[in-house]
Amino acid sequence: MSIAFYNGDFCSLEEVRIPLSDRCIFFGDGIYDAAVGRNGNIYLKDEHIERFFENAKRTEIKCQYKKSELSRLLDEAVDKGEEECFFIYFQLSRYSEVRRHAYEKNCASNLLITVTPQELSYCDKRLKLVTREDLRYQYCNIKTLNLLPSVLASGYAEAKGADEAVFHRKDIVTECAHSNISIITKGALKTHPNGPLILPGIARKKLIEKCDELNIPIEISPFSLEELYSADEVIVTSSSKICLLCESVNSVHYKHQKNSIGMRLKNALWADFLKATEK
Repeated sequence: MSIAFYNGDFCSLEEVRIPLSDRCIFFGDGIYDAAVGRNGNIYLKDEHIERFFENAKRTEIKCQYKKSELSRLLDEAVDKGEEECFFIYFQLSRYSEVRRHAYEKNCASNLLITVTPQELSYCDKRLKLVTREDLRYQYCNIKTLNLLPSVLASGYAEAKGADEAVFHRKDIVTECAHSNISIITKGALKTHPNGPLILPGIARKKLIEKCDELNIPIEISPFSLEELYSADEVIVTSSSKICLLCESVNSVHYKHQKNSIGMRLKNALWADFLKATEK
């Protein structure tokens, strides 16, 4: 069942009440993270918590919980949800007050956690992607609540019959609306470097680790739209979907062979998820 936690109280998702004075409502003034899991295990929980606290630091939002305390809260929420497979979301907003743009430092923040059921199974689907100019600011490495550009890009992709939108700044590919994108070209994985233009994805980090384990060369550098179109394979990674391969970008189609590098990486990430979330 779906479970929510807000500032000390557990309840059903329908019963949670966020006050109008919470700064997340007027300003989207907060950060969040999210993960999937099964059998009571949150996949890559420590990595998600570490990123959560790093983003809180970057935005000067004080978290009243220690990392170990948040970890226990997340586990408690999962236990109360009693779902075999689940999606867990946790959000920290600055604090609650009458609407004003400036803020006080060191005020007690608001913590929201939700756990909802999610089907998690190996997916053979190949994604259809479309490109979209990246008009976002240079805080893309912070997982903030300000997701309007991603919402609009996702709506654009859906209207085009696609599964995801690929952002690009002029000719350079950055990431997707709610995932990271990498390419396989000339036998190597190529992915945009971390920095202000992309989210440092946790599934993307695991993808890079698997390349090392499988002796697949890695090039961490920007790549162009032309390189995207001419790639042998295109890989999309995210915390909710782990790793998926792409069928097409705009009108360009890709062929993922049975034992291709992309398939090997996808299978390796899925095997890692299954092993980490065993009973």
